[in-house]
Amino acid sequence: MNKEILNLVERVFIFLKLEDFSKLKNILSMIEKEFPNYYKFFENFKDKSMGEKASDILSNVFDSLTLGGSPLALLGKKAEKEEKEKELISQKGLLKDEIRKILKNYSESSEEKSFLEFLLGKI
Repeated sequence: MNKEILNLVERVFIFLKLEDFSKLKNILSMIEKEFPNYYKFFENFKDKSMGEKASDILSNVFDSLTLGGSPLALLGKKAEKEEKEKELISQKGLLKDEIRKILKNYSESSEEKSFLEFLLGKI
């Protein structure tokens, strides 16, 4: 796997680690079974660090706080959440576009091409 592709896949995994860790874990377990040669490059993404776990817990606590009986989340959090969802969709689209661009360079079938097609379908 060349350096450009390795960097792209790492960016995809960093994105998933921050935004959808359960999806990342599922993808990694599939890679371990279907593409064991590539799994060794990415197995370090399978665990969350303590800092990331603490950040998730704090985020959940802050999201559930209330003010005067009504959730603070209702006071502008809905708009913030919608904006974040749009941003996530945009980031995911950009990553998918980069993978598609790389896939155009492959004329013949290869393990690397199959891996990228697999990843494109899963993110």
